[in-house]
Amino acid sequence: MKNYYLFLFVALLFSFLIADSFIYAQDSTYARKMMMTLGAPDYMGRGYVGDGNKKAADFIANQFKNDGLKHFNDSYFQEFTFPINTISQVDYFVVGSDTLQPGTDYYILNASRERKSKYKVIFIDDSLFANDDKYLKSILMNPDLKKTFLVFSKENKEVRYLFKTSVGGLIFLNKDKLNPWSFSHAQEPVDYAIIDVLDSKFKRNVSEISISFKNNYFSKFKTQNVVSYVEGTKYPDSFIVIGAHYDHMGMMGQEVVFPGGNDNLSGTSMLLDMARYYSKEENKPDYSIVFISFSGEEVGLLGSLYFVQHPLFDLKKIHFMLNLDMVGTGSKGIVVVNGTIFKDQFNKLLQINNSKKYLKKVKVRGEACNSDHCPFYLKKVPSFFIYTTGDEYSEYHSPTDLPQSVPLTKYNGLFKLIRDFIKEQ
Repeated sequence: MKNYYLFLFVALLFSFLIADSFIYAQDSTYARKMMMTLGAPDYMGRGYVGDGNKKAADFIANQFKNDGLKHFNDSYFQEFTFPINTISQVDYFVVGSDTLQPGTDYYILNASRERKSKYKVIFIDDSLFANDDKYLKSILMNPDLKKTFLVFSKENKEVRYLFKTSVGGLIFLNKDKLNPWSFSHAQEPVDYAIIDVLDSKFKRNVSEISISFKNNYFSKFKTQNVVSYVEGTKYPDSFIVIGAHYDHMGMMGQEVVFPGGNDNLSGTSMLLDMARYYSKEENKPDYSIVFISFSGEEVGLLGSLYFVQHPLFDLKKIHFMLNLDMVGTGSKGIVVVNGTIFKDQFNKLLQINNSKKYLKKVKVRGEACNSDHCPFYLKKVPSFFIYTTGDEYSEYHSPTDLPQSVPLTKYNGLFKLIRDFIKEQ
């Protein structure tokens, strides 16, 4: 009889373990579903060409609504505007006799002004440009540069946005792969075109290029954060905030989509998964948990900055803020930005992980204003920015950061670590 009860106990314990694994396998399945939906071409990279940004916000709000989450005002949206320049149409880019492929062979940077013409090409001696004032002045004083593109063999980031003379455009040759596309200076575009091109696609005997593209500048682009909350059972007037930006790079022209699988569908999907988890009666938290899907992060943390400047509740009531950005890997563990600042909270994370072995490593990092935790931190809100690390995936700000390719290596482990961390607050 003793052996029977022992067997029964072991069987029950095993069944609970299997059930727990099944539940969290389902969580990662749900997250993948969210990633595939929001990363589909219909959502246009959730940026500022077309209506992809608004469609994504509507989808997220509907998920909150379906899970029964509350909102602070009359909707889940916190609307705001900002200036932005976009590359709305790409027709062609011909180098010599070769027509290059947008998104594969070249990027037109978002700070660019539209161009449609043939242009002469001048190859710049980068070493002289950097060190010889006479050479620099001879280039800049050339009165005929309006019909000219200058070609640089190095990145010359200090030159890209500071050119003062009238010029058709600047081309920067990228050695092995294209530099990550960005919104740098897109709020204050320059008066010329800036193009990154694969070095292998730009022949040195070329004397002329043909290019046609259009930009679209919005002085007040309308966007929105998406905000919801689950009311706490013990401390309803004290908040834990979970944030993740849903916006991404959008589109370059009519065809090139930047899906943003890891950046940041991974974080957005975990946020939605956690909202779903805490909405269930058996998982109700002690603290009220606020879920904020930020827009405008890629342009310069604009959504989180707007939120802290126009808070929907007293920021002093935030017990802690957790920001999730690029959490699609994890074979090497996670990095916790602000871990050296909020040592007690970091040690709590570390202790949980040491006990449960959720992740290979929980690495501490100091303060860094590199994601949506920063505006909260600058308002003296205790906050972490958590991202995963690992060599299994490296796509970033490219059309190939696909939701189906993001491995979600340690998704379940990170979900459980955050769950336990919140439970111990």
